[in-house]
Amino acid sequence: MTLLAGSLIALAAALAGLGGLLRAPDLGAGVGVTLLLMGLVTLGVQIHERGMSHWSVSVSTVVLAAAIPIAGPVGTTVAAGLPYLTDFRSRNWRTRFFNCGMTATMGAAGSLVYLATGGVLVDEIPAGPGALLLRVGAPLLVAYVAMIAVNVLCIGLVSAVSRGTRVLPVAESVLRSLGWGYLSHAAIGFLFVVLWGPVGLGPGSALFVLGPLLIAHWAIGRDALARREHQETVTTFVAALEEADPSSVGHSARVADLAEALAEQLGVGAPEAEDLRYAALLHDIGIMVVRADLPTDPQDEIAYLSALSAHPLAGVNVLEGLDFLEDSLPAIAHHHERWDGRGYPAGLRAEEIPLAARIIAVADSFDALTGAPEGEVVSAPEALQELRLRAGSHLDPQVVEALAGVLARPGSPWLGGRRSAVGGTGRLLPDHDHPSISDAFADWQPESADLLFPGAGEAR
Repeated sequence: MTLLAGSLIALAAALAGLGGLLRAPDLGAGVGVTLLLMGLVTLGVQIHERGMSHWSVSVSTVVLAAAIPIAGPVGTTVAAGLPYLTDFRSRNWRTRFFNCGMTATMGAAGSLVYLATGGVLVDEIPAGPGALLLRVGAPLLVAYVAMIAVNVLCIGLVSAVSRGTRVLPVAESVLRSLGWGYLSHAAIGFLFVVLWGPVGLGPGSALFVLGPLLIAHWAIGRDALARREHQETVTTFVAALEEADPSSVGHSARVADLAEALAEQLGVGAPEAEDLRYAALLHDIGIMVVRADLPTDPQDEIAYLSALSAHPLAGVNVLEGLDFLEDSLPAIAHHHERWDGRGYPAGLRAEEIPLAARIIAVADSFDALTGAPEGEVVSAPEALQELRLRAGSHLDPQVVEALAGVLARPGSPWLGGRRSAVGGTGRLLPDHDHPSISDAFADWQPESADLLFPGAGEAR
């Protein structure tokens, strides 16, 4: 890696020198401007949070784009490379050395492409919006694309050196991960240049451009942290449930994955889909509360159904007070309602039931059928056929057909072979998610002397 970093620094110096030949030396930036830009890039390096989404704002790359017309080839190369030597988050000096060489090469290559495509430095910017876009905006966009290309190729090279991978596949993978939103940095850099030159703010333009960017950067980082905390909280609850009931291991995750796919098939929006995923992961959390009330005798149907009917609202009571789950609670409360109104806990029917609860009901039933104990498990097509027979009574017909669409997708992961539920062999009581238990509850009348309680694997 050291040899690669040294080679990149030498290449950056050569490209910067070549770029300098395209313009008279006195048209470049002074030492003060270069130091200012270097300080701004250093600020970006220090505040940038690794692992943040590629849609996030990167202050250092915005400044680097703006530096091309402001500082010229040499100034941009210096301002781009040296700050990465101060990245003390990385204790490995070879990593800092490589980052220095990579970003210096990006700056030098971008500057050379900018000048070669007709771009002008800030002191030469012509008047008029058309000329401004032609002589600054368009060349800057092309230069930024070149910088991205250098960036991904360098990452491919270092991966090849350190891990023995192939350069181009790694570079292509990194490029796909960046997304089109990354080009917005060039647009913000263009605004920086316009404020610096034609508007006449000079260095003061940094306040008007980078100030809002820093606020956005902070807000995005705070939101990312909150999401990580939410995910950790949900993971803790699911782990506690699976520790208490080993037969449920993996069930919550499978239901959540299928519920997400169903939501996509139904055109559910992103915020609602996130609430749905949380609800699907936590839909059975109330089982931990009512577990002590479940009978030890598997033939005690009345006690089993009575205790079971309390678990949705018990789960809501456990999770109340967690603000990020507020919109997930209705789905948790009503995921055992039935389309015909004979479910629990509220006896809601049809579209009175929240859509997220109807989606979880289908995903829950599908997982129970395809993960039943040995001898009772069915294949995905067989489970779909069973759920289609229940459309309009137990389940929402539209969601059942969405399941058919999900299973019909090429390479659908839910079309695997028959599988047994993890830990299912130790289950004493029936799986409460099995559709037959929903039928048992629908048929149950506390005053009836002749209670029908079908077995978990019995078809109705």
